Amino acid sequence: MLIRTISAIIGILILGYIINTGGWIFYIGITVLNLCAIYELYNALKKADIHINFILDSVFAVVLLYFVNFSYKFDFILVYFSIVLILILTFLFSLINNFHSRLSDAVFSIFSFIYTALLFMSIILARNLPCGTNLTWWIFVTIWACDTGAFFAGLFWGRIPLAPNISPKKTLEGSLGGILLSVIVCIIFKIYFLPEISNLYAVILGFLIAFASQAGDLSASLIKRYCKIKDFSNIIPGHGGILDRLDSALFSFPVAYIYIILLLQKGGLQ
Repeated sequence: MLIRTISAIIGILILGYIINTGGWIFYIGITVLNLCAIYELYNALKKADIHINFILDSVFAVVLLYFVNFSYKFDFILVYFSIVLILILTFLFSLINNFHSRLSDAVFSIFSFIYTALLFMSIILARNLPCGTNLTWWIFVTIWACDTGAFFAGLFWGRIPLAPNISPKKTLEGSLGGILLSVIVCIIFKIYFLPEISNLYAVILGFLIAFASQAGDLSASLIKRYCKIKDFSNIIPGHGGILDRLDSALFSFPVAYIYIILLLQKGGLQ
């Protein structure tokens, strides 16, 4: 627990510097995290005899995040174009490789790009919104609150398994504890740092992040169970890998970003 705590503090300080600084520092930091996540998937899937195209995924991630971070106006056509292009090139690589790459390799290469880039792209998009620094922290803090609430509620009151075939230690009581603390912390953060947002909007966001956070956590657990591994890597002492630490954010950031965009369009967030 001491190692986990120290690692978490150092990680939050580094993440805080990246988010608050923005610009090239932010882009490089988020891109490095994305590349680490792809590499962790590459190593994990190898244990299941699946070989993704790490170089192709990495190049597309670097280019996509660059345009998302530095474009004056983000265009979803860019994402569509990236997915279509990587789809074509991945299968083309299989043909050039004389079919030594199997269909599963091509499919998981595309999956690995989308699975990781969706998260890190959404972090950049949230950071580039008006009041983006506070909004990014709002999402992160709510995600961490969900993780914390789920851990302690499950530890003290957990009885009913939530998804025993995917993650045996997770319980329904832990899930409810995560949802409750997520909503509470989401409201508290809003009161102090984003007072222009209504309490109702904060409650809804808290619920959305809690559900998406736990879905992201279970999705990562499903991949690890499929690959028969405990952690994606050991890059973060006491926590495992980048994906082990950010698994809850995988779906939370895209969901939160879409929700905030809807608020902006409806005039609920100035």
